[in-house]
Order: sequence, then structure tokens, then C-alpha cells
Amino acid sequence: MLHITKMRFRLNKAIQVFRKDKRLLFLAVLTLVCCGTNILGAKYYRLLEKERKLYLGLRGIDSVAADKYLDLPSATERKNFYDQYWQNRDEQRQEFERRSEYAFKEFGKYAPLTDERIPVYVKYGNPSRRYIITPEKKVGIVSKEYVRPAEVWTYKEEGIEFDFVRLTRAYKIVAKSEFGVRVRIPYLKEVAPIDDFSDTIFFKKLNFDVTCGRFRQRRNLVRLEIYTKLQIEDTTGVQIFRRVRVYNETESLVVDKKNILIPEGTSQDFIYYDEINLWLAPQRCRVIIDYINKKSQSGSRKDFWIDLLDYKEDAKKISDLVFAKLIDDVLNDEKFYKPVGRVMPLVTPVLPVSTPFYIYHEVYNLKTQEGQYLLKTDYEIYNKEKMRKEIVDVMSQSNSGEGDVAYIAAKYHPMDLLPGNYIIVAKTTDLLSGENFTAVGEFTLERTGK
Repeated sequence: MLHITKMRFRLNKAIQVFRKDKRLLFLAVLTLVCCGTNILGAKYYRLLEKERKLYLGLRGIDSVAADKYLDLPSATERKNFYDQYWQNRDEQRQEFERRSEYAFKEFGKYAPLTDERIPVYVKYGNPSRRYIITPEKKVGIVSKEYVRPAEVWTYKEEGIEFDFVRLTRAYKIVAKSEFGVRVRIPYLKEVAPIDDFSDTIFFKKLNFDVTCGRFRQRRNLVRLEIYTKLQIEDTTGVQIFRRVRVYNETESLVVDKKNILIPEGTSQDFIYYDEINLWLAPQRCRVIIDYINKKSQSGSRKDFWIDLLDYKEDAKKISDLVFAKLIDDVLNDEKFYKPVGRVMPLVTPVLPVSTPFYIYHEVYNLKTQEGQYLLKTDYEIYNKEKMRKEIVDVMSQSNSGEGDVAYIAAKYHPMDLLPGNYIIVAKTTDLLSGENFTAVGEFTLERTGK
């Protein structure tokens, strides 16, 4: 007993030392950060105002050159260094100085060293679209809590978009998203149909997730879109065998689609996306999907029921709300194409906090005037656990076009929305008839652990 007591005493002593050391380590790191910030500030504020603008500009295009410029002890040395840096590049220098001047004047009033709009502006110039979100009082929250000021900068030619949120006095980048031809999302490309599809059971599991979207194709015909993502670690020479079977309520086979797929593009996380488009009568169906990777001797199956009865006799006039990784005007494969452009499925709507994503839906049988429809869509976000409505940003839009079907795509920016589970409600109003349509979806924001 005495031996155990001594052991406990020593253990408690060790824990106390460890806790003390952790506090000391935290204080030391904090001190170093503060000292580094103070040293940087001291060096920056000894510069002349013109030099400050040039230094902030250099941080946007060449951080190494910026640090060298800041560390030089005299104005003469800094001028010589700067002239040498831009030697034989007069046109680029003039544009750089113009941008630096504007960025300093526009964004450097309160926190020039920490406001991340300055380096972005100097590097990329004036955004093709700058959306400013002003503070609003949150619905159902105490009066002291407000949505932080934020901005979305879109550079269309570069295919880049920045989300800034103001933290204290400076705007920080919380998300950077890309779109356009430079963004290649890995997917599975159909190369050939197959007749023979073995029901071999593999002991190694091929991981894949699946979700669906239901759309009206025409009266009493439903377009069922099945979205999947697969994990394929070795793609060299690999072929994926896919089989999709659909049974009606009487267990009769109505679809048996068998294809060979190959991975297209390179994936850093080994994830590849697929989409299967089927045209079915509005009824309750059983869907069975098999994927087999013969190279790795792995396979897996999903078996589920889906109800398409809502679309019988055009009873349902709005599609499901589909989440997407990307919606833009680039075409990479016909199966992902819709009237709004390519719609790359998200499959599992779980994302790190602040990560923008896209939503897509369709509305049918709209009233037209001179062959044109006119409608407005508002998106509302609710915290699922608390059923509290959240203030959102760019989530209201008007649409018009030919015909009586609207194809609606939007990008949602979570900004500083906290981690949690959320419900998104798309409320579409036909402005010519006054009729309202609603679609609902759910998504989750997770903390990244950084």
C-alpha cells in the first residue's frame, strides 16, 4: 500500500511539472510571436510612407525580396535594392507601384501589416467582381452579436475567388476557391459497355459513397442522377467495372447498365467522382450499384430504395437540392453537363469550415410571358441542432430565361459560420404567377484542427 501511495505521489508530481512546462512553453511561444510582431512593426514604422507602400506591395509578389528590403538599414540602400529589383522592367514596375499605392490607400488605414486584401490586390489587381457584406444583426441572437464584415473577390480570368472576413481591424482570407479550365476534378470516364459482369465476391472492400438527385425530365418521366465517389489508390492501368440495376415495386428489372470505367485526371487524395443518369417512370424503385476494381481485387455494393412518385403527373414542380464541388462553364464529360455548365457532385456534403460550395436545382412548369419565365430564389440557412436561422451572404438571386423550366445554380460562402450541422432551404417564387416552390438539403461544417 505504501509503495502504491509513493507511486501516486510521484505520478501527480510529474503531471504538475508537465502542466507547468506546458504553460511555460505556451508563454514562450506567445512571447516569441509577440516579439516577432513587435519587431516587424518597429521595422515597418521606421520606413518612410512611400517605402511602406512599396514594402507592402512586395509582400504580395515576392516575400523574400520584401524581407530583404525591410532589413536594409538605410533609405539609400533600400532605394538601390528596389531599383535593382525592377531593372529592365519599367512597365511592370509602374503597374506594381500603381497597385501598391491604391491598396495602401484603400485597405491600409487601420492594420496595413495584417490586412490580407493588400497583397492580393497587388498580386492580382482589381477583381472582376468585389462583393461587400455589411454587418447585420443576427436573427434570434442577442443584440450585441453581429455578422462580421466580409468581402468576396472574384478574378474571372484567373479562375480564383477569395473570401475575406474582418477579424478585429484586419481582413483575413478564410477561403480561396478556384474554378475554370485550370480546375480538373478527377472522375471516372465510361469507355465501353460490357456484357459479362461477374458477381464475384471480393474480400477486399472498395470504398465508395453514393447519393442521388431527382429531376423531372418530362411528364411522367424522371431523371434519376446517382452520384458516387470512389477511393482508388493505384490508377496505373486500372479499369473499374460498374453495374447499375434498377427494379420496380414488383421486383421486375427495368435497368441493367454495365460499363467499364477508367480514372481520368490525378487525385491527391485518391478520390474519383462518377455520375450515372437514368430515365425512369415515376414509381418506387430499388437500386443496386456494384463497383469492382479487378487490379486490386476489391469490390463493393450499395443497395437502396428511392421514391420517384412525387413526379407523377407533374405533381412536384421543383427538383431535389443538389450539392456540388464546382459549377462553371467548362465541359469535361457529358454526364456532368447541365444547362448551367458542368456540375461536379459533392456526394458527401461535409466540408471544413469556411469552404465555399455550390448548390443546384430545377423548377418546372413556370408561367411565361412572351416565352420567358421570371423568378427569384432566396436561400435560408438554419442551425439543425438549435433550429436557428442564420444570416447568410450572397444567397438571393433572380433568374429569367426562355421556356417554362429554370436551371438554378448558386455558390454559398459559409464565411465565419461555426462548425455544425445545417439545413439549407431554397425558396423559389414564380414572379409571374406568384407560386412558391421549396427544396431542402443538409450540409455539415467541420473544424479543420489547424
